[in-house]
Amino acid sequence: MTSGKSMRAGATGRRTGIRDVAQATGLSITTVSHALRGKGQIAAATRQRVRRAAEELGYRPDPVAQGLVTGRTGILGLAVGHMSNRPWTSTYRPYYAAFSAGATMAAVERDYALVVVPGDPASGLWTRVPLDGLIIVDPVREDPLLADCARRGLPVVTDGRPIDPEYDDVPTVESDLERGMTEVLGHLRDAGATRIGLLSGPELDAYTQDSERHYRRWCAAEGQPAVIEIPAAAEDPVEAALRLLSRSERPDAVHGLNETYGQALLTAARQLGLDIPADLMISVMRESDRSEDSGHWHMPLTALSLDAQRLGAASVAMLIDVLGGDPPRNVVVPCTVIVRDSSRRR
Repeated sequence: MTSGKSMRAGATGRRTGIRDVAQATGLSITTVSHALRGKGQIAAATRQRVRRAAEELGYRPDPVAQGLVTGRTGILGLAVGHMSNRPWTSTYRPYYAAFSAGATMAAVERDYALVVVPGDPASGLWTRVPLDGLIIVDPVREDPLLADCARRGLPVVTDGRPIDPEYDDVPTVESDLERGMTEVLGHLRDAGATRIGLLSGPELDAYTQDSERHYRRWCAAEGQPAVIEIPAAAEDPVEAALRLLSRSERPDAVHGLNETYGQALLTAARQLGLDIPADLMISVMRESDRSEDSGHWHMPLTALSLDAQRLGAASVAMLIDVLGGDPPRNVVVPCTVIVRDSSRRR
């Protein structure tokens, strides 16, 4: 039990320090420091007594002093690989917003701050923000972010596997796209589709490349031709959707790699006078399995949910574990297929 005198140590307006905790418990500063940091051979009862006193006194570690001792800042970075040379408005924002939300909550829960940094290391911000480690979302081929982290010895975790083999040992968090693509394409087939197309994207990241690979493999196994359309980098995806749906052998179902492409398919179908789902079934990737935020859609779209918030949280947890000395590992997060009106043929 701490004394009344010691309980008033932090009531004078100054920051409560480790010396106050030591005085309140009658222990040395070294013992208190080890107890609070989980180091040294400290009895469980003593460790508990120190932590209880620290909580009662309102003690919080001085981040500057702690950084000098540990070499850590308590700051994690988050960057998107294929956004290094593209404006934010041209990327798929819902996924990255949900990923960032999950990552931020996980970081705060473990006493870390998370900052979003530019995808281009040459921006100069990298030298002004002292990061303990970096999460890279959707790394690209010859990724400058991965190269810069390797040069600086900065710990890194990626959401989506690195494309280049020299980064095979980088710990990754990724969606189970093989199972997810198999499930959503199988659903479209079982719903009556005989020619399923893919509206892919121009990004050179693992999500795009793996989705195309799993789609081609599924088509080969089903004995159907692969029908893929890819918008140019600066092209309105509606134009790509119109090309896909205007082919002589038009697909009767299309999977889009994000909601933006799903909306493009809806717009193109309306322009061509196609009925959904009678003439065309549509499925898309979504950042979550929630349906309450789809009221703005012309029609609720069947979705392959990648659970971006969970991916963000898992990426932060893995990076913090790596910083703590745990060996690198890979985590695969399951996907979920949510069937909605765009693929329900009556």
